[in-house]
Amino acid sequence: MNELHRRAGERFNSVLRQASGADWLRPTPCGDWNVRDLVHHVVSGNLWVPPLVHGETLDAVAPRLEGDIMGDDPVGVGLASTEVASAAFDESGALERQVELSRGPSPGFEYCAERMNDLAVHAWDLARALGLEVELDSACMSAAMEYYRPQEEEGRPAGMFGPPVEVAPEADAQTRFLAFWGRRADWNPG
Repeated sequence: MNELHRRAGERFNSVLRQASGADWLRPTPCGDWNVRDLVHHVVSGNLWVPPLVHGETLDAVAPRLEGDIMGDDPVGVGLASTEVASAAFDESGALERQVELSRGPSPGFEYCAERMNDLAVHAWDLARALGLEVELDSACMSAAMEYYRPQEEEGRPAGMFGPPVEVAPEADAQTRFLAFWGRRADWNPG
């Protein structure tokens, strides 16, 4: 799973490198978030990984990640954050460790799967907000669906996946993946 996390991060970063100037205020497929909000969400999630994988508690980490953690270099901070998260998951034993999450102690493997999916979904969100196309990694999408599909019955009513989106039976894997997460593959910022 750590290799898939790295691949999803590389895809996210390839899109992030294309953001600049007025792009930060563009709308995204993520409701009220603009591009800067979306990137901040991903950066924050990435920066939680190393301390949690190393056994720190939520209460210990939270004060360090409050406020604007990207400053005047959102691209640079974003790229670095993805690397430190991937490096933490690549450490020997990281996927077997218990990490403290908001839902309670969880295996590092689950945390890695969730972070990998977040990077994959938001790579698409960011690309669309920037008016770009991105082809998501098929192995990442497949692993995410294998992990999340069993949680759909409880998670969808709780808002975990977004509203269901109908797709044609012949829709490609990426369109089906995005629909699972409440996204329309034809979303445009205008």
